[in-house]
Amino acid sequence: MKFKLKKKKISAARDASMRLKKFDVPEMKVNYARIKAAGFVVFLCFVTLIARLWYLQVLEWQNLRSRSETNRFRQVRLVPPRGKILDRNGRVLAGMRPTFNLCLIRGEAKDLESLFKKLSQLLDIPETSLKIRFIKGKSLPKYMPVVLKRDINWEQLSKVEVRLHKLPGVYIEAAPGRKYPEGKLAAHLIGHLGQITEQDLVKDRYPGAVAGDLVGKYGVEAKYDKILRGVYGSRKIEVDAIGGLNRVVDQKPPKPGADIYLSIDMDIQRAAEEALEGKVGAAVAIDPRTGQLLALVSSPAFEPEAFVRGLEPDEWKALQDPVLRPLFNRAVQGRYAPGSTFKIVTAMAALGEHVIGAHTTFKCTSTFKLGRRVFRCWDWRGHGTTDLYKALVESCDVYFYNVGLKLGIRKLADYSFKCGLGKKTGVDLAHESAGLIPTPEWKVKRFHQKWQGGETLTIAIGQGYTLVTPIQMARLISSVANGGTIYRPQFIDQIVDCSGRVSKSFQKEAQGRLPATSYQLALIKKALLGVVQDKKGTGGRCRIKGLEVAGKTGTAQVIKQAKRRMDEKMAWKYRDHAWFIAYAPAKNPQIAVAVLVEHGGHGGSAAAPIARQIILRWHQIENPRPTLSPARSASLGDGLDHVAKRLERHKGV
Repeated sequence: MKFKLKKKKISAARDASMRLKKFDVPEMKVNYARIKAAGFVVFLCFVTLIARLWYLQVLEWQNLRSRSETNRFRQVRLVPPRGKILDRNGRVLAGMRPTFNLCLIRGEAKDLESLFKKLSQLLDIPETSLKIRFIKGKSLPKYMPVVLKRDINWEQLSKVEVRLHKLPGVYIEAAPGRKYPEGKLAAHLIGHLGQITEQDLVKDRYPGAVAGDLVGKYGVEAKYDKILRGVYGSRKIEVDAIGGLNRVVDQKPPKPGADIYLSIDMDIQRAAEEALEGKVGAAVAIDPRTGQLLALVSSPAFEPEAFVRGLEPDEWKALQDPVLRPLFNRAVQGRYAPGSTFKIVTAMAALGEHVIGAHTTFKCTSTFKLGRRVFRCWDWRGHGTTDLYKALVESCDVYFYNVGLKLGIRKLADYSFKCGLGKKTGVDLAHESAGLIPTPEWKVKRFHQKWQGGETLTIAIGQGYTLVTPIQMARLISSVANGGTIYRPQFIDQIVDCSGRVSKSFQKEAQGRLPATSYQLALIKKALLGVVQDKKGTGGRCRIKGLEVAGKTGTAQVIKQAKRRMDEKMAWKYRDHAWFIAYAPAKNPQIAVAVLVEHGGHGGSAAAPIARQIILRWHQIENPRPTLSPARSASLGDGLDHVAKRLERHKGV
């Protein structure tokens, strides 16, 4: 029975096997060529991968490591605090304040168009302004920040700070900023800062500075930029994925700039600027004993801090006004005919060449005829018989016509050059003008014409081709005041480095002497005292009670004599320029002043009162009124009360 069952199982298995064979697929042949090709491709991939890994890890490891650390670490340049500019008494004219700059790191920025649009809407800044700043900073490495907007306010700062995670590449830089606490005061002397230009970088005018830096562009800020700027530092920081600070790895602190003490006195400077307010002109005050500038004013002035925050188009347009020219430093760049102030030089030449003596006289009938031309004196009534004293005190033109004709143009030119005119004074400011002293050779070269005798007469009274600057005339009158020494005008009192050490201090520098003896200068100085103190003097409006002031007025014609009318009936641009030069105290001069008012009219009425305010302020500083002690003040008050009561009783009687 068991055998039969086993046989049936074997038979069933065989049948099943036979049924399965009907569905078997015939055996396929193996394609070894394809297997080899596939293996070769796989092999090449592994070789390429290994070669690439070798290239990256062996050949390029330094470059890749540097790039990796650039992403991880950031080198931040530390801007040093700029040195302060102070007056002679240590009062700050240009100082420092904290500022925040909106910056962009190009290596981290994405979708610049969208980013600029967001920033423009967020901070209410023109999109074009942001793009211009960005383009200017393209010369910087990609990891260094480009300043898009300097000195943003607190509201703008807070708006950016809370959205930094949505503004890739945007970075807020804290930096020391410039502050001018006195506003426009001494703007043309102090100058202003400005963003460095591509041309500056190419010519390496500011060593160590990079695109986006603020550098000195004008005045003391420009002339002493390297000293004021200090030495830049650096800080290596580790950042996270969104640019946030993790830790400071290394730091080299910056070295602050040196402080510069100017020789000007803020009080005298302010008095001069207030006196010239609303007028176009210049004023220069000098210590005749040393050549140090006490004030230097050019009006109108400008706001130095506007250049730090960035000028708006309308602000820049106002600074380019062709008539007012606020950026033009009239004190050292303006060239004007000196008018009758030049008669000091003519008198010096006449005395030096023995053409006249102290008592030589000429008769003034208000006209002087040379050939067919008639030259007039400013006073139509004439001055009668006139000597040197009277000619200077009353500013007689006819007297100096006679003197000029006897001297000749060559002697007048020679003495002018010896007095320091026709050449730069050497003041340490850019773009100083040399003025002009005409000669026959100059006229032939300039106009291809011979010199005429009538031109000598106009030169003798400070008209015609002669051109001077206010600082030249200030130096001239200070040289007369001190007895004949010509000092170079200087405005640096001392420079103090960041450690408090005085690295440079003022040293007076004599440039020569006036071409006159002490006796000749004494004659001229006596007449200059009479200009102010004499009843008929043209400078009477500069008189100060208790102080002897000596000076000389001048009125420089703008148009020809034949076309002149009364000043008040003439257009402003055709009116005469007003001059006044002076010094005080007359016997021991300690301040010399030159004032010019463009189209101001007569020197005695327009310029002399301005000089008076400057000298008066100096006098108040040097001679302060004594202050009473509290006990003395109370005692005086009791005494006044007693007098008042007695008067009341007297009235009652």
